[in-house]
Amino acid sequence: MAVRNSIFGSKSEGMGFRSIERAWGEDYKVYPQVPLSVLFTLDRRWRGTCDFFYKTSVDYVLCTNEGRPILAIDFDGMGGGFDRDGEYVQIEPTSDRYRKKKFDIKLRYSQQHDFPYHIVSSEEFRFLGDGIKLTVVDGIIGSVIAKKHFLDRALSFMEEHAEEIDRQPGWYRSEFIQDLLTSLEVDCDAEHNKIFQKTCQIRNQVGSITGTSFYRHGYRTFKEPKCPSVKWPPWENLEAFERRVGAMKNARVQGCVATIYDTPVGEVSESVKIRNVAHSLSLAIEIGEMMTWGKLLRLLR
Repeated sequence: MAVRNSIFGSKSEGMGFRSIERAWGEDYKVYPQVPLSVLFTLDRRWRGTCDFFYKTSVDYVLCTNEGRPILAIDFDGMGGGFDRDGEYVQIEPTSDRYRKKKFDIKLRYSQQHDFPYHIVSSEEFRFLGDGIKLTVVDGIIGSVIAKKHFLDRALSFMEEHAEEIDRQPGWYRSEFIQDLLTSLEVDCDAEHNKIFQKTCQIRNQVGSITGTSFYRHGYRTFKEPKCPSVKWPPWENLEAFERRVGAMKNARVQGCVATIYDTPVGEVSESVKIRNVAHSLSLAIEIGEMMTWGKLLRLLR
C-alpha cells in the first residue's frame, strides 16, 4: 500500500479542476471527487443501482461558500465523451463495457432532482482562442448560475413591477411582461455569465474606438452532421420531418456563424463549433457572438 501521488485520475483531470477553480474560485467553492451519495439521496425506485450509487463519485462540484451544491461536472478522459440531451455520448472505446450505463445513471439522478450535471472532456477545457482565457466549461457554468439567479429572482421581480404591468393595455401586457423578463435575464447574465461579461467588455472597447457599439448583428446556426432539409409544411412528409428531428437531436456538433454588419471595416463574421454538450445551442450562439466582437476589435486595432 502507498499514498497516491494525486487525488485526480489523470493530469488532464487535475488541470480541469484548476481551470474551474481559477475562473470561479473567488466566488464559489470547488470540490473534487465528491461521492454521489453526498449530492443525492438514494432513489428506492432504482434499487438495482444501490451498490453503484454508494461507490461512485463526481469529479468536480461547484458550491456556494455555505456548501450548497450548484452543479456537478465529470471529466471523461478515457472515453472522450459528453452529455447530450440527458444521455452520455462516448467517443473513444474503453475496456469498461458498462461505462455508458454508469454515466447514464448519474444523468438520470441529476434529472430526477433537477440538478445540473454535465460530462465533458479535454476539448471543453481548451481556451476559446484570441487571447480569451475562457472555456466551454466556463460557458456551461455561467449559464447554469445565471439561470438559477433568474429563477430565484423572477417572482419577486414581477411583483416589484406589478403596478406597471397592470397599467398596460390588455393587447400589450404579455409583450411587456416578456420584455421585463428579458431585461432580468440580461441582468443575470451580466452578473454571472463570464462569456456574456467578456462580450460586453469587448463591445465597450469597440465603442471606445468607433464611438458606438450598436451595430446591426445576427447569427446563423448549424449542426454536424448536417440535418436533412424538410419542405414546409412538415406534415406533408412526416417521415422526412422525423428524420430531421432525429438528426438534430443526435448532432455531435453545434455551430454558429455570427456576423456584425456596417462596421468601419465592413462586414465581420466568425464561425465557431462546439461539441453538443448539454444539447446547448444557446452556448454556441453566445460563444459565436463573443468571438465575432473580438475579431472586430482586432481589425479595428
